[in-house]
Amino acid sequence: MPRRKGAFSPLLSAKSYLGGIIGLLLPSLVLSLSLPIFLAADAAADVATDDAVDAQQYEAPILLRVPPPCGCRHAPPGTGRVGPGIVPDGGRLAYLVEAHNGRTVDDALNLFRAIRYPGTIILFHIDTEFPPAEYAASELAAEIASCSCGADVRVERKFSPNWGTWDMNDPTHWAMDVLTFDARYAGKWDVFINLSGDTMPVLTPERMAQLFAGPLRGINFVTAAACETGLRPTRVWDFPDKWHKKVHYTHDNHGKWTGDSMLEYRDDEDNLRVQKMTTYFGSQWMFLTSDFVGWLARSLRRADSLPSVYRAEFIELDRLMSDETFISTLIMHTPPFNNTLPKLLSRGSVAAFPKIYATRYERMDEHVPTAFGLYPVNQRYDVPESSTADKPRVWGPYFLGVYDLAAIIDSGALFVRKVSATVDRNIVDLLPVNDWSDLPYIGWPEEIELTKKPNWKKQKEELMKKAKKERGLANEK
Repeated sequence: MPRRKGAFSPLLSAKSYLGGIIGLLLPSLVLSLSLPIFLAADAAADVATDDAVDAQQYEAPILLRVPPPCGCRHAPPGTGRVGPGIVPDGGRLAYLVEAHNGRTVDDALNLFRAIRYPGTIILFHIDTEFPPAEYAASELAAEIASCSCGADVRVERKFSPNWGTWDMNDPTHWAMDVLTFDARYAGKWDVFINLSGDTMPVLTPERMAQLFAGPLRGINFVTAAACETGLRPTRVWDFPDKWHKKVHYTHDNHGKWTGDSMLEYRDDEDNLRVQKMTTYFGSQWMFLTSDFVGWLARSLRRADSLPSVYRAEFIELDRLMSDETFISTLIMHTPPFNNTLPKLLSRGSVAAFPKIYATRYERMDEHVPTAFGLYPVNQRYDVPESSTADKPRVWGPYFLGVYDLAAIIDSGALFVRKVSATVDRNIVDLLPVNDWSDLPYIGWPEEIELTKKPNWKKQKEELMKKAKKERGLANEK
């Protein structure tokens, strides 16, 4: 399958897209039924007054010039604002991008083009099971070497995480340690963001830096709104009694009841303490402040710290999906970081920037009703036989396309996952933009069914075969 080369398409307004987008709305996909899960957040202790926050005025976004051939982004001349190497205090971003197979390596090229920017740190972790020769021959490897656009890029192969097990945490914890202790990076970033290679940012690097240096400054996001409580971690006791997550995290690996853990550890001043640990569910993909990342990285180097003792318990009890609970549980039990989670309005959006209802838009767990009885209603993208993309697990995350754009805009998400040029090239080409309003507002029809993709070669062969058969019958007569 030929690969697309070159830089991003120019950023255009929504009106500019409308003429060309109509012909792109029907990618050759098989569609199956399900729902976009929109869950209301109920965090009464952190509810702010909607009207007071809505009255706040936010600075207008910067308009970008057409990217040069390498795809490097620059602020327009004369703005005196964000430009090459001039990132606002608090808005310096450090990324970890994980790729585990050929498809995610190829998709990570689009992500790399969207996030590279002067002063940005980008750590790539390539799964050790992926053949080194294939990575070396990839377009991603070539573009990292020739077109970093001023970003500090590093590629490593250290782990091969197994889905659901503790080692899913290893690349993230490695990146945190490197960013904290390696002099190349220490003190040169403000926000840590970990991403899968099949993720895309909704907004440009300049706009993202403005948000993290401004209204989102100092906030730790450990969920993406897929939690039952939205952008706040979900407590294990909030799930129904028979729900699988609650059962798993309140029993040991032999089925014996454990309830909340009681852990003995030493704090940063070497005082012996005991901490009751109630499990909180968050997300594997997070936005974390340098203060919290530094504390966690230093703590994980001490065997008697709370994070290290808690990690040992996770491994001993063989906890599944620990990458979704380890950090969210720690931050909920660790002052002052438990006060750095986002405060939410009554409708579930971020009080500091009410446009945001989700940090990352994705569709998951749409094969069954939710723990609290919400049912699927919308169709979703399936992977066609001709695509090189791997089929998602039954619970997702599922691939996104242009029909998801309306929900993405409404969510105010900063990132989307999963997206792939091998499933729907259109959504990849549209992102990133300078503002959500730059995207065309395209949602799912009531119901849609697509014809099969024409295969004229096969049809010709079948017609010729039929004609030969008919001639043979005629000759027999």
